[in-house]
Amino acid sequence: MVVCAGTLAPAVASPAEELHRLLSSGDGLEKLDGAFAAAYFNAERDELTLIRDPFGIRSVYFVEHAGLVYFASELKQLLRIPGLSIELDPVALHKYLAFSFVPGKDLPIRGVRRLLPGHLVTFRRGELDERPYFKLSEELDEKLADRQIAILEARRLFRAAIAGRLAGEQKVGVFLSGGIDSSAVAAGLKHAGADVSAFSLDFGEMSVEKPQAEAVARTLEIPLELVRVDGETILRLFEELVWRLDLPFGDPVTGPQFVLARAARKHGLETVFNGEGGDQLFGGWTSKPMIAAELYQGLYEQESREETYLKSYHRFYGLEDELYTAEFREAVGGPGQRRAQLAPFLQSNDVSSFLGRVRLADIALKGSQNIVPRAERMANAWGLDVRMPLFDRKLAEFSFRLPPQLKLLGSIEKWVFKRAVRKYLPREIVWRKKSGMCVPITDWLLGPLAPLVEELLDAGSLERRGLFRHAYVDRLRRGENEPGETRRRRVGERLWTLVMLEAWLRVFVDAKGKRAS
Repeated sequence: MVVCAGTLAPAVASPAEELHRLLSSGDGLEKLDGAFAAAYFNAERDELTLIRDPFGIRSVYFVEHAGLVYFASELKQLLRIPGLSIELDPVALHKYLAFSFVPGKDLPIRGVRRLLPGHLVTFRRGELDERPYFKLSEELDEKLADRQIAILEARRLFRAAIAGRLAGEQKVGVFLSGGIDSSAVAAGLKHAGADVSAFSLDFGEMSVEKPQAEAVARTLEIPLELVRVDGETILRLFEELVWRLDLPFGDPVTGPQFVLARAARKHGLETVFNGEGGDQLFGGWTSKPMIAAELYQGLYEQESREETYLKSYHRFYGLEDELYTAEFREAVGGPGQRRAQLAPFLQSNDVSSFLGRVRLADIALKGSQNIVPRAERMANAWGLDVRMPLFDRKLAEFSFRLPPQLKLLGSIEKWVFKRAVRKYLPREIVWRKKSGMCVPITDWLLGPLAPLVEELLDAGSLERRGLFRHAYVDRLRRGENEPGETRRRRVGERLWTLVMLEAWLRVFVDAKGKRAS
């Protein structure tokens, strides 16, 4: 039986036949790209194989229970298996509280595992064999040291990535933030001849990039709808949001993404594009703190690369003694599990440059296990197929052939990508500093979402769950920041991470994935 979402290869007789050929010979696995998840059962060998696309756009979960292997594209489907034990994995929760998402194979429910992006797993007579078929390595190309050659190649591959994700749709949408990445995708779609409409978030007076999105839409002469999102809207949609996400995601952007996808669907669209991936592929602003820490490592001799990276998420790494109850603290043990999650990337032998190692971690973790799956879930909730042309295999491999200085040139982020797309966009869009979406989550949680916080994180809820200390959670609920923290949004980000976790536990653990009536 084959379950397939996306295209494994062009012009094949059937997905089953093509997948059988690929898995039997191994020929072509090095070229697989796109958005797909598939399962293939070889009756002759009594062998089941699961495979997932290189960047994790589609999801695959599996569990072994009562002598059988069950697999599904959504976690909630597996939780309905009769007799399956729904038991929390405290180590996976511990990782979530550091990263704001759950990295790695193991999920917060013991025994249920996720197939990692770019991997395939085979079950045969009780044996499990899992291996990657996609792996990025740094092989610098001397020709790309010539800046003009590098710019032309980046432009060519970017255009090809967009063209390859257009499948003859009459009309497509693009989620336009006003930043360089989504603006470049909008321009690329227009250049490819697509009939494109743009959708941008509007937080009212708290909007940061609305003028930039409007400027890009005017330049490209495409229609733009500003989609208003506020705390009251998120409150009304919250239960549906949690159920649709399938896994806990502690980034407050998920709610606005959910509303943005609904707006696109109301226009009758079936396909939307976004600009996710530019920071991960080409050395965006998230690389700068790591570079700075590496340069001044003499000042931080006690802090490893892994610790610096974990702190960059601004969640609860280093705050465990304040947040965790004694019982939860004992259950999760030391910090080694989270650092071990990073070591294959930040200490990689396949990548020599430090910037390359940071990007490797960003692609595999922030990208493929956070940004990509949550964007897919939010779009798919409204029947939309989301396309992410910057998460493209050839484009990613190209980025690891580039000299590091063409990605982060002095203080200029994503230099080669900006040069590749600057001819299509206003100068102020291309060269302005990154500002981010800046969801006003602190104002929402302390205002219109306060009843939600009260319901999910009151003393009774905390006592029943037994994970967190009342005193620390109460500090967040009062809007108190960490000493020395100047950014007010950190309060909201941490509080939202806890709110989403408790809501997820109620739906997926207490109710076994059953939707609220």
